[in-house]
Formats: sequence, C-alpha cells, structure tokens
Amino acid sequence: MIRTEARATVALALPIVGTQLAQMAIHTTDVLLLAHYSEIALAASAVGMALFYIFWVMGLGLSMATPAIAAQALGHDANDRRSVTESVHDGLIVIGLYSLFAMALMWFSGPLLRLAGQQPELIEEAVPFLRALAGVFIPSLWFMVLRHFTAALERPRPAMVLTFAAVVLNALVNYVLVFGTFGFPEMGAVCAGIGSTIVNILCLVALGWWLARDKQFASYHLSRGWWRSTPARLIAYLRIALPIALTLGAEVGLFSIAALLMGQLGAAEVAAHQIALQWAAIALMVPMGIAQAATVRVGLAIGAGDPRGARLAGWVAVVIGVGFMACTGLLYWNAAPWLIGLFLPERGGTVYPLAVAYLAWAALFSLSDGAQAVANGALRGLKDTAMPMVLACFGYWLVGLPVAIWLGHFTALRGEGVWIGLSCALVSVALLLLWRFQRRTASLLR
Repeated sequence: MIRTEARATVALALPIVGTQLAQMAIHTTDVLLLAHYSEIALAASAVGMALFYIFWVMGLGLSMATPAIAAQALGHDANDRRSVTESVHDGLIVIGLYSLFAMALMWFSGPLLRLAGQQPELIEEAVPFLRALAGVFIPSLWFMVLRHFTAALERPRPAMVLTFAAVVLNALVNYVLVFGTFGFPEMGAVCAGIGSTIVNILCLVALGWWLARDKQFASYHLSRGWWRSTPARLIAYLRIALPIALTLGAEVGLFSIAALLMGQLGAAEVAAHQIALQWAAIALMVPMGIAQAATVRVGLAIGAGDPRGARLAGWVAVVIGVGFMACTGLLYWNAAPWLIGLFLPERGGTVYPLAVAYLAWAALFSLSDGAQAVANGALRGLKDTAMPMVLACFGYWLVGLPVAIWLGHFTALRGEGVWIGLSCALVSVALLLLWRFQRRTASLLR
C-alpha cells in the first residue's frame, strides 16, 4: 500500500515539480543575467524582488484553494464538474481583484523601500524595475489557478510543457532587452521586468488555448461566465484561501525582510544573499511540487471518506520531500564554491566568499524547509488552513525574525547571523506543522 501511494504521489508530483523548477528557472535566468550585467543591478533587483515576492506569493496562496476544493469534490463524486468549475472561477475573480491592489503597491513602492531603510542608489534602480514587473501579477497568478485545476484532475503536464517553453523565451527576451542586442538599446534591470511580463502573458494565453481544445478540460466550460459568482461562494473560497495566502506570506515575508536586513548591511551582502537564496529556492521547488501533489492525494482520499488513506498520502509525501532535501543539503555543503561560481565566475571581491558562507547555512535548513512545505500541502488537502497559518506565523515571526535581527545586526556574525535566524524559523515551523498533521489525522481515525 505504501509503495502504491508513493508511486501515485511521484507520478502526480513529477510534472508539477517540473513546472515549479521551470518557473524558478525563469527567475534564475533573470538573476544570472543581472549578475553579469552589474552588481548594483543585481542588488537592486534583489531588493525589488524582496518586496514583489511578498505580494506575489500571497496571490499564489489565494490560488491554492482551487485544488483543495476541487480534489475533495472529485473524491466525493468524480463527475462533480460544477464544484470544480466554480472553484476555478472564484479563484480567477479573487486573484484578479487582489492583483490590481498589488500592482498599485508596486507602482508606488518607493516610500515602502525608503521606510525599510534601503540605500538611495538601490531604491533608484529598484522602483523602475518593480513598476515594469507589476504587469506580471494577473497573467502569472491566473496561470497558477489554471495550473492547479489541471493538477486537481491529475493531468499537470500541459502547464509543465508551457512553462519549460517560457524558460527559453524569457532568457532570449531578457538577454536582448537587458544587454541591448539585435538593435535594441541597453536597458538593464528595468527590461528584465518588462520581458517577464511579456512571457507570462503569452503563457496564460497558451494555457487557456490548450484547455479549450482538450476534451477533458473543455468539458468543464471554464470560459463560460467565469466572472460570475456569489458572495457566499467567494466567502467560502476565501475561508480556505486567505489563511494559505497569509501562511505563505509569513514565510516569504520573513525571507524578504531578511533581504532588506541584508540591504542595510551593504550591497555586497544583499547581492550574495540573493545568489545563495536562489539555490535554496531552486531546491525548494521540488518539495513544493510534492506538497501540491499531497494536497490533491489527501483531498481525494478525504472526499472518498478514507481518512486512513489521507494520512498515508500525507506521510508518504513528507518522506519523499525530506529525502530529496537531504540530498540537496549535502550538495550545498560540499559544492558551495562551485555552485556560487556559476553565478560569479570571478572569485575576487566581497560577494563571492559571502555567498559561499550563506549557502553553507542553506544546507542546514534544507531538511526542515522540505518538511514544512510538504506538511503544509497535506494539511491543505484536509482543508485545514487556519491553524497552520497561526503556527507558521509563530515560527517565522516570533522565533526566526528576532534571532535574525539580533545575530545579524547586533553581533559580528552579520549576514551569517541572518541565515541562522532563517534556519531557526524553518525548524520550528516544520516541527509544528508535522505535529498538526499527525494530530488532525489521528482524530479522523477515531
């Protein structure tokens, strides 16, 4: 039974993981291009992305209610197309309204960055970058809703194919715009945001076209009256979605504040932090993909009235996710100089040794990062989102953040102290969420 569940989880997770990695590759390409363009451009984009990702990931959290609702509906009745379609429509409406709010904040981001104590030269570069990147919100987050819909139907491959194509397109477009080739003017970090916006719009259009032509997907008639809903439906959707959004926002908010703390230490620190964090984020895409598979597998079991199967699905996913992160932690620990060298071929200066030191700390929190991501996904399959939000906020903000501030700004550890604080946060959240999943599933079996 364990082997059967593991195979089902891996089969569902692999295309989702591929999509996650491809999406991360888009951002990694931008970081790589800006790292070769200038240190100031890289540092400014790191500061800008620290603010952008707080709001983008909260939008991602809002979209994650769709697979949780759809999977339980399909587990209860495989022919319940109406509930699935309504979960997609409600996600598109909620995220569309949220994106307009987030875009306005990106446009007026200057005061927020000044309030965060960022250096004037970084703010000067970061604000135009964020204004160009604001257009990413609606197409990228609507793409996520549709991608979650395909995952709930256990057919996530179309989104993966499109996202891999977007990696290549994004690299070409941003290379041309950032460095000014083929007759285009050299425009630096700003055009990394413009290029990403263009690519995300094309991805959304392509996925919509694909869903309309595929017989299984088309039978849900997603394009019919997607803008219509009711207050009761939207409130029910938000009851699940809002805690997910706040949970992810708490985590990304901590990491974004860590980037802002690094920005207060200096441009070299924040540039090194961005490169090391990029590797940690790449690895996290695998357990995040497994977490989305766990949401579907647990939700299907709960919808079918099988709490024992739900418990098995959750723990199998946790073991798979933690096992992968153990391997990546060993890689970071033993190959940090080589991995950082891919971003910074020149090993002189101050950025390279700092990035190597930070990546060593990423090796230590890899296990807990994978565990908390998958445990969160399993709890979403139970539609348990409110208490995990409380537990996550406790671990990130009352454990991790004070340690990061104290060690980073009041001891000689500086940047490494910030990374120690991040490690403490992830360990505490992982333990709390695993305890929560064990307790909830045990109560269902009584």
